[in-house]
Amino acid sequence: MKITNKMGLPEVLVDAVLNDPYDPGESDISVTRLIAPPRMVALTKKHYDEIERDVSDMLFALMGQAMHHILERAGDPDGTRIIEKRLFAEVSGWVLSGQLDIWEEQVLSDYKFTSVWETIHGLKEEKIAQLNILGWLCRQNGIPTTTVQIIALYRDWSRTKAKFERDYPQGQVGILEAEVWSDEKCLAYIEERIKAHQDAETTLPECTDEEQWRKPTKYALMKEGRKTALKLEDTPEDLLLWADKHGHCDANMDLWRNLYIEKRPGERTRCESYCDAAPFCSQFNGS
Repeated sequence: MKITNKMGLPEVLVDAVLNDPYDPGESDISVTRLIAPPRMVALTKKHYDEIERDVSDMLFALMGQAMHHILERAGDPDGTRIIEKRLFAEVSGWVLSGQLDIWEEQVLSDYKFTSVWETIHGLKEEKIAQLNILGWLCRQNGIPTTTVQIIALYRDWSRTKAKFERDYPQGQVGILEAEVWSDEKCLAYIEERIKAHQDAETTLPECTDEEQWRKPTKYALMKEGRKTALKLEDTPEDLLLWADKHGHCDANMDLWRNLYIEKRPGERTRCESYCDAAPFCSQFNGS
């Protein structure tokens, strides 16, 4: 991978990125890659030496690595805590590896710097799967685990919003516990994912809408001077019907003069912003 510095950031940040200590050990796939789209992983492997990533896009990842150093400072004063341990298990001919952050009293905790909006409606399925696979790896390595959770450190938390918005996190740190899967469910999921990644090495699958984090095109009824939409619909026709029903149109079903319809184009969020392989992906580029 080629690391660029298009914004001319200090060399100390560039060096910190270049000196990444990450090591998946003697494994065929990590937990992080296991839950990722097989097409993305396969293309990233194939084009790794051609992929470019700018230092400015890697600072949040750098913050995540800083958290590992902080956890190591916590130490293990009474010999009951496991910190930063990489675990391995063989499944379907591949060695799977994953690193736990903290394990204590049968509780596995994964610490993450994250956005409030990434977790405000609960953990995403990928995060739940990641936690459960790590919990399964713990149990396979003789570490009993009955609770799995994310300790979310909100990088964009607002004290003002916490004060006035009922559903907003009330602190800068959130504890998000996930449902614990049975070992049978974990193993079935891991086997299915490993097979998908093994198959992708010979025949690339298409990424699903869910894997692309696809958002459909929407149409918004807007009012001059107002930032938020009065209503969102899938088509302009549905929006006009709603507007007419709620008294926002004249007798000819024309919107009142201070109203207008705004098209909000759909997007594939992961492809456009979070996939290193996108420049080499025929599905993303429309071929």
